[in-house]
Amino acid sequence: MEGLHVALTRAQLANVYRGIKIGGITISHLLYADDVVLLAEWNQENALHIVRILRCFFLASGLKINLLKSNLDGMGVTDAQVSSMATCMGCSSSCFPFSHLGVPVGQNMARIASWGPVVDAFRKRLVGWKAKCLSFGGRLTLTKAVLGSVAS
Repeated sequence: MEGLHVALTRAQLANVYRGIKIGGITISHLLYADDVVLLAEWNQENALHIVRILRCFFLASGLKINLLKSNLDGMGVTDAQVSSMATCMGCSSSCFPFSHLGVPVGQNMARIASWGPVVDAFRKRLVGWKAKCLSFGGRLTLTKAVLGSVAS
């Protein structure tokens, strides 16, 4: 993943790939283990550069990105534009809200109802445990383990 990070950063510095500007910073990608979220300006040229960067990453590392398992989401564009761009890139199109690593994306997280799936996943994993019998450290370790498994 470090190699992909370097490739995306260099492409961004060379103005080949353009991330999105939020406030005063530009965000182009988020990495967690073997999951990648690419954030980019919406245009055909940028999309094709993303595909080329992923192809170069494959040729350099031998790690192939399966675009058929990948999704393209667009904000502020029509569903038809998202479908067209996804076809061009060779991936699937989807829409907001969606779930990434067990966390809802594109929902108003200030609402309690938006956290329902996360809370339900915690409850489901913790049902068999008797937390009152565990020390504080044991409960902390258990909570971290559940958080890690919910994200997978």
